Order: sequence, then C-alpha cells, then structure tokens
Amino acid sequence: MKAAKWRDLSEDEIRQKVRELTEEVFNLRFQLSMGVAKNPSRLSQARRDVARALTVLREQSVRVAPEPARPVEPPVAIGAAIAAVAEPPASATRATKKAPAKRKATTSTKSKTTKSKKRA
Repeated sequence: MKAAKWRDLSEDEIRQKVRELTEEVFNLRFQLSMGVAKNPSRLSQARRDVARALTVLREQSVRVAPEPARPVEPPVAIGAAIAAVAEPPASATRATKKAPAKRKATTSTKSKTTKSKKRA
C-alpha cells in the first residue's frame, strides 16, 4: 500500500493494519524456514508496509503534538570560532608529555627446543 493511502486511514485503522502485518511477517518467516512459502518476496513487502505504517503513525503524532521551539542562540563571530579551533590554549602548549617507557625484553616461559642428538 502506498504512503498516501496510509495517510488517509485513521490512527486506529493503521494500528490494526500494523498488527495484521506483523502477524503476517511472523507467518511468512515461519513458512520460509519450513520451505513452504508460496511467495517469498511477500516478506520484504510486508516489512516495508509495516515500516510505512509506523512512519505515518509517527508523522501524525508529531503533527498533533509539536515540540516547543528552542531559543535561537546568537551566532558566534566566525573569526573567534576559527581561532578557538585552530590555536590550543597557552596552558596546553607548555605542558609536555612524557615519552612512554620502553618495554624490557621479556623472556618466554617456554624453553626453546634445541637439537638434541643427531639421528643416525
């Protein structure tokens, strides 16, 4: 079903269709696993229909209760924003990082195999 037709339905009708489609998806998945599905491509169609229906429900709920508008922050001066990103603060440039300590070579607990006796 096209999204325009979904938008023509009421909220209760859409919810009912979603229930039916989810049951259909379940049954189709079961049939596919058993190998008796008549139309395997119907599974993807049903999934898309469920997604469309849920999207339309979401659109309708957003239209009914719009979020309050956030206050707009004044724009920051472009030069100041670039300078803040490009140059680190003075305290950060003075701090020096210690180089990581070198690891000592560790000996393996397994002994290396040596050639014991020459075979005759």
